[in-house]
Amino acid sequence: MTKQVHRVGVYVCRHHSLASVGLVLDTFRMANQVPGTHRFALTRISQDGQPVPHPDGALTMDGDLTAMAGMDLIVIPSLWAQGDAAVADNPLLIEALQALSPQVLVATMCTGAYLLAATGRLNERRATTHWMLADGFHERFPDVQLKPSENLTHDGNFICSGGSLAAVDACLYVVQLLAGRDTARELARMLVTEVQRGPQALYLPPEGWRQHADAEVRKLQAYLADHHAQSLTLDDLASQIHVSVRTLQRRFLAATGMSPIQYQQAVRIERGKDLLEADKLPVQEIAAQVGYQDRVAFGRLFKKVTGMTPASYRQRQRRV
Repeated sequence: MTKQVHRVGVYVCRHHSLASVGLVLDTFRMANQVPGTHRFALTRISQDGQPVPHPDGALTMDGDLTAMAGMDLIVIPSLWAQGDAAVADNPLLIEALQALSPQVLVATMCTGAYLLAATGRLNERRATTHWMLADGFHERFPDVQLKPSENLTHDGNFICSGGSLAAVDACLYVVQLLAGRDTARELARMLVTEVQRGPQALYLPPEGWRQHADAEVRKLQAYLADHHAQSLTLDDLASQIHVSVRTLQRRFLAATGMSPIQYQQAVRIERGKDLLEADKLPVQEIAAQVGYQDRVAFGRLFKKVTGMTPASYRQRQRRV
């Protein structure tokens, strides 16, 4: 039986997470154990083809950047928090990615997106990275349409994934693109996971939960947490700290990054998650408990924040 070989180049530099590199290599090696005709030929690539002096030990390579042109897929593993340093240290890779044919897929894991974004080829395109590092990424690459709530984005020939373990999702996704859904599903079973695990929004901390020094806004946050199900007006909230509505809005936004009403909605959604995970109450009753008499309105907002309906979220949590 004729084998259909897919050529996969995995770029490695000293800034890469060794766990992410290993995860990528192991996932494609395991894909080669799936019965069928599809096989993945792995090539480890560095800027000069020489072993990479990684902090965890020298890593042997198979080729230099010239090998990229012969690949069907280029994978850039996670850099964890070293995105800026990696961009400065890999100018030849950035040039090679700029010149790469649009026929070649490029998949980045977590902050590996820094190296692709530095080429300018992600400008005006959707991309994602680890939610915790998204602010720094956006500040450096403001023209990229960053979607930190997404676990996976695919725009043109560029695929980006979120946190480190989302590398498995990205690998499964490109296996599906190259070898079909049946191969990807068999590989997912071997990896004891799912082909699609849902958005990164499921793992984000609630919006507005960032640390700040405004004691009166913290007091309001506590008040909203205790009274989230009540219908509160801006006048009600302003009176709690004896300021005008205008001052309330300005200070709350400066401290939390969101308006008081948006914060109340976020608290309600978090409480809704708790109830969906812990209780068997109907969604209608959960919606009422967190402040929504309209089940549809609750469901719409819940899906906007988490990427899933309340019912799907409950079902997923029961599988975990």
